Amino acid sequence: MIDKTQWTLSHDGGWRTGTLTTNMSECVNGVLKGVRRLPIVAIVQITFHRSVRYFLERTTHCHRMLNANQQWADFAFRIFEARQAEAVHHIVENFDYNQQSASVLTLRLTGQGSHTYVVKLKHKTCSCAKWGTHGIPCSHAIQVSRYFRVNASNFIPQYYSIRAYRKTYQGRFELLYGEGYWDPVDFELVHNPAVRARRGPGRYVSTRIPNEMDRPQARARQLYQSRQV
Repeated sequence: MIDKTQWTLSHDGGWRTGTLTTNMSECVNGVLKGVRRLPIVAIVQITFHRSVRYFLERTTHCHRMLNANQQWADFAFRIFEARQAEAVHHIVENFDYNQQSASVLTLRLTGQGSHTYVVKLKHKTCSCAKWGTHGIPCSHAIQVSRYFRVNASNFIPQYYSIRAYRKTYQGRFELLYGEGYWDPVDFELVHNPAVRARRGPGRYVSTRIPNEMDRPQARARQLYQSRQV
């Protein structure tokens, strides 16, 4: 019943809402993996330290890409490089200089036939629909760009650039002091005995369906206990 503009690539107007939402939830799950059912203090500590490590690793990787004079992040860079190599086998047929549009014939090396696609550079579209999926020019658009002497990499969205990547992870984390340095609080934590009340004999059986976040649960608990020794 959810509107298609919020979860389909073909109806979201190029905003990639579904992809952005999914990637964000997977990112959070990756940080919180294995911390279910741990004490709340342990969850907070693990979340903080994993977040710091997450940002540090990506900042270090960003410096490596900058030192290699890489203009785009790995995701866009690899796709664009692969499509550039694929574009060599395409043939530009009919074209319109004013509209910067053309039809492209793709040749199959396996001899299983060919297809014709229509590329419109001014509208950043191709009938194969690959260009609109992630915003990275498809192989047909790259070949048409070569024909019109246009740099196809200029069509890659700026959010794939190394500059945008670096700005994403340039946030700072404040160091945590020991409990002796914490400000005093004016309230008292009172445990609810009903929370720990057993419902019956035997071990409590959860009704949750286990997922990838639960599999490393035991390892995370052992890691936390080892740090407390």
